[in-house]
Amino acid sequence: MNRKEFLKMTAGLAAAGATGLPFAPLVSRAAAAPAPSPEPFAARLAQAAASGDDAFFWQLLREQFILDPDWIFLNFGGLGSSPLPVIDALVGFLRAEERAPSAGHDEKPWQAVKDKLARALGPSCRREDLGLIGGATEGVNVIVNGLPLKRGDEVVTSTHEHVAVHSALLNRMQKDGIAIRLFEPDIARAAGNVERIARLVTPRTRLIIFSHVSCTTGQLFPVREIASLARAKNIWFALDGAQAPVNAPFDIAATGVDFYTCSTHKWMMGPKRTGFIYARPGMAEVLRPQTVGGGSSLRYDVAKGEFVLKPTAERFESGTQNDALFYALGTALDLVATIGADRIQARCKPMAERFYRGLADIPGVERLSPEEEAYRTLMIGFRMASHPMTEIMQHLGKDKIRARPVSEDGLNSIRVSFYLNNRDEDVTAALESLKTLTA
Repeated sequence: MNRKEFLKMTAGLAAAGATGLPFAPLVSRAAAAPAPSPEPFAARLAQAAASGDDAFFWQLLREQFILDPDWIFLNFGGLGSSPLPVIDALVGFLRAEERAPSAGHDEKPWQAVKDKLARALGPSCRREDLGLIGGATEGVNVIVNGLPLKRGDEVVTSTHEHVAVHSALLNRMQKDGIAIRLFEPDIARAAGNVERIARLVTPRTRLIIFSHVSCTTGQLFPVREIASLARAKNIWFALDGAQAPVNAPFDIAATGVDFYTCSTHKWMMGPKRTGFIYARPGMAEVLRPQTVGGGSSLRYDVAKGEFVLKPTAERFESGTQNDALFYALGTALDLVATIGADRIQARCKPMAERFYRGLADIPGVERLSPEEEAYRTLMIGFRMASHPMTEIMQHLGKDKIRARPVSEDGLNSIRVSFYLNNRDEDVTAALESLKTLTA
C-alpha cells in the first residue's frame, strides 16, 4: 500500500462515518480480511536496489511513510514514523494474536527478533545479551534502580540528557541518597569529553551514564575511550542509546559498555513502545530487575522461599507481552537490513552536513553540534540569539516544517533530523525558512 492508497482508504472510512454507515461492520470486515504481507514490497525494494536507479529506490522508500505530505518532517529523532510494511505487519500480527489468544508467547519467533536485533548491533552481540522492553526510559530505570548503589555513591552524567536519565537519577537520589555529578559536553573536541568526565571521577564514583548520541544536538561521544576510563577505575558504564542505532552505526560489544538501552521506534522504525536493554556478557546478574513475573526466572517456589532469576538479559522480560509489537519490530529490522546501514548513511549524512554548513551563512545562528565532523550525526542543533526557540518553531511551523525544540540545559535551541523520508529539497526549504526569519 502506498501513501495515496492509504489516504484513499482512510478517506473512505471517514466518508462512511459521515454518511451514517455503521462503523463496526467495517471494522469487522477489515479484521476478517487477510493481513497484508510485507513480502511484495521487499521484492520491489530489492528489484529497485538491483536496477541501479537510485532516484526510484529512494522514492519507493519515501512512499512507504504516511507522514502528512504537506509538511516537511525533520524530527525522526523525536518520534519516528513506522513505514507501511511495518504497519501492515503489525496489523497482521495483531489479527493473528486476537484470532487465537494465548498466554505467553511462541519462543521461536520471539528469539528470531532478538537474532535480527543482535545482527543489527554488531557481529559479537548475542541474543542472550538482549532483553526486549518498552523503550529507553524503561531501560534507563532498570539500570539506575537495578544497580546496588548506596547513599553517598556518585554517578556521573551530562547536562544534556533526556528527561528519562535525569529523572531516574533524581528519583534514586531522593530515595537512596546517591550524588549526581554533571559535565557539560565539549563540542569543540571529542577528547575533551573524556577529560571532563575524568576530572569528575572520585573514589566514590560507581556509575557513568549518559547518551551515546545526545538528544539535544546529535553529538556522538567517544564511548570506547570513556569505557576504558571506567573499566580502569572499576566503574560501571551505561549508555542511553535511544538516538544511536542506524543514526550512528556501531558495534555494541566494541563500545566496551556494561549496559545499553534503546528505543527502537526512532531510527529503527519499529512500533512505539518497543526497545531493548543490553548487558555485556557476565553483567546481567549485577542488575536486579525492579519488575519481575512470568519469564523473569528460571524457577521459583514460594513454599521454599526459592527464586532464581535468569542469568541473562531475559530477566528483564516479564509478564504478558504485546508480542505483535516486537514481531513487527522484526519486520522493521528486516527493512533496515535490506536497505543497509551504510546506504542509509550515504543518503542521509550529506543532507545533515549540508544543513550544518548552510547554517554558517545565516546571520545570528549558533551551531551547537560538534565541530568535528566525525562526531556529528543525522541530527543537527542550533539556536539564534535574536529569537527564542518558541519563535523559531512558530516560524518553521508557518512554513510547514516540523522540528524539535530543545529546552534541556536551558539551551533554548532547535534540533532537526534528516532521514529516509527526506529529500535534498527539504534541506533547502529549512535553510530558506531560517533566512527569512533573520531578514
